[in-house]
Parts: sequence; C-alpha cells; structure tokens
Amino acid sequence: MNIIARNNAVMAYTPAADQTGKEGYFVKLLTDGTATVVSSTTDVPIGVIVDGAALLGKSGIAVGAGGFRGTVRVKLDASPGVVLAGTTLQITATGTVKADALTGTRVVVAQALEAGSASELIEAVLFKPIAS
Repeated sequence: MNIIARNNAVMAYTPAADQTGKEGYFVKLLTDGTATVVSSTTDVPIGVIVDGAALLGKSGIAVGAGGFRGTVRVKLDASPGVVLAGTTLQITATGTVKADALTGTRVVVAQALEAGSASELIEAVLFKPIAS
C-alpha cells in the first residue's frame, strides 16, 4: 500500500473572494476552509496562489512548510525594499512580500532567487512561515 498522498503539495482551495489575477499572493485558511489573501503582517500563511480562481472556483495553492518541492513566483510589495537573489522575504498586510527587515514582529515566508522591484513577480523558494 502506498501511503504517499501526493508528491508535491499544490492544493485546491475555494477562495473566500475572487483570486483571479492574484498569482504570487500569500493566503491563509479561514475556519470554513476557504483561502483568503493575507491581510496582516502577523498572519501565518498556508502558501501562495499559483492559479487564482473566481469565487466559485478552486485556487491552486503551493503549500509552504516544505510541502511544495519546487520554486514559485511571489508578488513583491509596491515598496519591497532592496530585493536581490538570496534576500529573505517577509509577508505584508496585502499578501505580497518585501525584503526582511531582520527586526521586529514579522513573518518570514520565502527566499528570493532573483532580484526584483516594486510589484514584480519573482522566483522564490518557500519556507515554513517563521513568525518572530
């Protein structure tokens, strides 16, 4: 009997709101099991949208915490700071990411694999979200 449920954790979740065009944004799960875009810098996301869907559809979510084995594109904030290859990224209140401030209350979610600037999608590797 094979006990492996899936080799790569891209899960289908019903969006709490329309997620069309929200690829690269981080989401958390609500108590009803729907996925909503992160709305606080202290939210701990389950993963990142790789295929956003309309309200009645199913969004594809790449699960962090080691569940997703590849790289993804994440959406940089409008004011992301200096993001270079190797920069650790923290969540923002809009579900996007920016360069880790390295201090204060924050949730680190990924590491950039390329440089990027405001509002770009960049390649990154997901982490298990680290709240500090």
